[in-house]
Amino acid sequence: MGRVLPIAAACFLNATGTYLFRNPADSGCLPYGAYLLFLKAVFCLLWNIPSNPHPSCFRSLKKPVREVMEFFVAALMVELLMLDFWCPLQCKFTTFISTIPDHVHDASTLIGASSYGLSLFFLLCAMHSCRVVDLRLLKRGVRVFGKDIEKRIKKYAKRLVSSVHKHGLRHSLQSRKHSSDTHLYLSTDSESN
Repeated sequence: MGRVLPIAAACFLNATGTYLFRNPADSGCLPYGAYLLFLKAVFCLLWNIPSNPHPSCFRSLKKPVREVMEFFVAALMVELLMLDFWCPLQCKFTTFISTIPDHVHDASTLIGASSYGLSLFFLLCAMHSCRVVDLRLLKRGVRVFGKDIEKRIKKYAKRLVSSVHKHGLRHSLQSRKHSSDTHLYLSTDSESN
């Protein structure tokens, strides 16, 4: 499972148009909202990937160096998926959709809607593969699916609160220990004088 900060930073750079490894051949990957939806799917996949995508030699590095390496690997993966997969697929899909509607007056609306539909499809597939949502529950009805989403949101919120509380408690204990060590060091230093 990837770490959130390097993956989020790589996705943010890609969303702002900053590329580390290569510049895109064309910047015509529009509509931008569909691009961001697919980027969200890529973020979800990279964050919840079952095996660590980074080489094993990088896993033994110290924390700041390891996170920098994870950032570069995530940035490379995001750029490859966005530039070599999403943009060509979206371009070919929208040109295919534009050939179909001979009787539609406003084909640009249909092209934009189809692009959003395609990116939403990939986002839902990524969320299902990462077990964020269980699309199989739709067979039982929308109400059952909605209750499952509600249960998962509550479970996630509880995990998030406990994680923040645990890290906040650990940080406060470390700062207390550091301040008591400093006090002990200062008191022994003053006693020796």
